[in-house]
Amino acid sequence: MRAAPRPESCAVLPAGSLRGRLALVTGAGSGIGRAITLRLLDLGATVVGVGRRQERLAETASLAASDRFSFAALDIRDRPAAAAFVQSLGGLDLLVDNAGGQFVAPVDRISPRGFAAVADLNLTATAAIIQAAHPGLKARRGRVVNLSLSAPDRGIPGLAHSAAARAGIAALTRELARTWRADGIRLFCLAPGTVLTDGVGGELPPEQLAEIVAKTPLGRDTSTAEVAEWVAALGSGVADAVSGALVELDGGSGLVAAASLDEGLA
Repeated sequence: MRAAPRPESCAVLPAGSLRGRLALVTGAGSGIGRAITLRLLDLGATVVGVGRRQERLAETASLAASDRFSFAALDIRDRPAAAAFVQSLGGLDLLVDNAGGQFVAPVDRISPRGFAAVADLNLTATAAIIQAAHPGLKARRGRVVNLSLSAPDRGIPGLAHSAAARAGIAALTRELARTWRADGIRLFCLAPGTVLTDGVGGELPPEQLAEIVAKTPLGRDTSTAEVAEWVAALGSGVADAVSGALVELDGGSGLVAAASLDEGLA
């Protein structure tokens, strides 16, 4: 397995390139969301982070050590609370929809309740956040980056519920890119491959993760630093000639037949 690049080698945006911008990051208390938050702050943005666990958000704040970071415990599935919080921010330059989650299981072992819970978190609750943010995004001609999974449209072994939800988010990204274009809002769907966070480590054993990464055409994982830099770049405006696109940051994982990864999940 080839190692992902060091964080410092992923940094391509100039210092201060997000100065004066306001960003909201969901799921900012750990993993990818924390890396995104810290990178946006490094580039000068003011960041509001939300997540379900106050103590994890406080850890992010400690790492940030910046008065431009504020946080609040918020479950995005609580529609009234989430909408009220987003709308209280006023103008918004960047919305990063990172909150999400799933469990690995063969599709015939996923209960209707389990399927609905994953679909709600990764699709309908996220969609509600985006809708609530529309006035603020319109006021600043802002940008939305929705975090997805690699190639959700092909199906993902062990993640039928999450793949269905993420494919829905990709479709929503495209539709809103069309309908909100007159408001100056750009939307992107960013699909990392295997990101070796603690959360992913809790879903699959190390040897299975290593096998998945090894089958990736480039033979490597995707680092949180790479994801964070892409989010920052998309949020900065350097890609404003693009909107509605699904960007696969996955080492070519989307080129591998899904069936080749089914072993061990039955």
